[in-house]
Amino acid sequence: MKPNIYIIMLAVDDLDRSLIFYQNGLGLGQAIHSGDHILFELQGELTLVLFLRTEFNKTAGQTDSSYRYSSISLSYRADSRQEVDEILQKAVTSGGSLPSEPQEHDWGYNGYFKDPDGHLWEIAYFYV
Repeated sequence: MKPNIYIIMLAVDDLDRSLIFYQNGLGLGQAIHSGDHILFELQGELTLVLFLRTEFNKTAGQTDSSYRYSSISLSYRADSRQEVDEILQKAVTSGGSLPSEPQEHDWGYNGYFKDPDGHLWEIAYFYV
């Protein structure tokens, strides 16, 4: 059996702030807002769901919502070095932060940003 991941769910503290960030910072377009979560339909039947942290914790049976460092990163493939820089800049102007400067590698160029809730995103351009 081959796994089929079709939903990425991120716990967020403020749905309105996150909606603005993901629409303006990443340009994800229209969203479906449904009370305690926001849904973005992405390519290939993939869906990004931003779930209000308090409700996410109840659903997942978590009591500790403390977090400071992201244990995973989500990656976005850019078409050029310029697009990497543009996306990083949009993320910062929309409320995100850069944990480090973009870097050149033998395989390509990448940089990271954190969304307003600390979720880590990589923006990468591959030379091949």
